[in-house]
Amino acid sequence: MSRSYKISLILKSRSSLPVYKDLAKLSDRELDEHVLAMIRRMRANESGVIARMVLRQPTFSLN
Repeated sequence: MSRSYKISLILKSRSSLPVYKDLAKLSDRELDEHVLAMIRRMRANESGVIARMVLRQPTFSLN
């Protein structure tokens, strides 16, 4: 991932990191750590939701 992509990922997430730090001043290692931590949290949070999902018959919309 490019540096700009990592910064945009952090900005689009609900992380409070941009409030406290200037993301452009972070080192590449710090950016990597924050992105990996964010991905880990996303996986942990979504796994329970996916496990409880109800499978329904596929439908379509004409909108």
